[in-house]
Amino acid sequence: MHHSHAIINHASHLHRFVGNPRPNVTVQLGGSDVEAMAAATKLLQDQGYAQVNINNGCPSPNVQHGKFGAVLMKTPQLVADMLTEMEKRNVTIPVTVKCRTGIDHQDDFEFLQDYVNTLLKETTRPPPHLIVHARKCILKGLSPKQNRSIPPLNYERVFDLSKAFPDLPITINGGFTTVDQIKTMLEKVDGCMIGRKVMDDPVFLQEIDKHIYHQPHVKTLEQITSEYLDFADRLYSTRLEKDDYGLPPLTLMVRPLMALYKGKQGRIFRREIQNTLKSDTPSNQFSTLVTNALNKSAASI
Repeated sequence: MHHSHAIINHASHLHRFVGNPRPNVTVQLGGSDVEAMAAATKLLQDQGYAQVNINNGCPSPNVQHGKFGAVLMKTPQLVADMLTEMEKRNVTIPVTVKCRTGIDHQDDFEFLQDYVNTLLKETTRPPPHLIVHARKCILKGLSPKQNRSIPPLNYERVFDLSKAFPDLPITINGGFTTVDQIKTMLEKVDGCMIGRKVMDDPVFLQEIDKHIYHQPHVKTLEQITSEYLDFADRLYSTRLEKDDYGLPPLTLMVRPLMALYKGKQGRIFRREIQNTLKSDTPSNQFSTLVTNALNKSAASI
């Protein structure tokens, strides 16, 4: 999630801040200022970004202090006003909303239904798509991490919401770790969002490709790693050639690879990477760092 003011303040170099525009990538915005949210969305549209999502689900104390995230579920008219202001500024890209099933003690179906009704009926451009994390959030007493696991999942609440609003595409989010779970959800709602599972196990996306999208071609771990290293080297060399030093830190760049390798080799690989990062900071040869660590880990098993 990126704050609307941060988007506005980084308008001249958004690619450093949110990455390059791509047709299958959505930028998630947070904020409570109607005009700033509209201005940030228009900036993103003008620079080629394909879609924006408004965060109405984050329970972080800092986010609450800024009066955005999950607390916006208390004031859905404010979110509706953001959407109306976006239309006034000729925003034409899709602007979706992600929310919870409720907040604190405001967690019955009527609360959620009223929230969605406001988004649909009190604005001149209702969201074309709603993503619902199928659990409420507790605004005080739980950390953001705890809010992803302690409040119980309530899939039935999202199913009921989909029945109440049959013309609104709804995607369900929360706790999905198997293909069978995803298939079950797709029988009930329009989409299923996978979050932590893919962060922890990126290869799970191949299972989805095979069993949901029926894509027979599956790349090997070696192919995936090779393509990622090529991407990383191009990223660093291109930015350095342009004197554009908005480079992601190496610790961030190696994180996807950390999740690819499991078991004993994975543990050794992570240890070798961490040791290398402490002693070495290569500029445009990211692949050398990773390849050396992989070779050492493979030789140790």
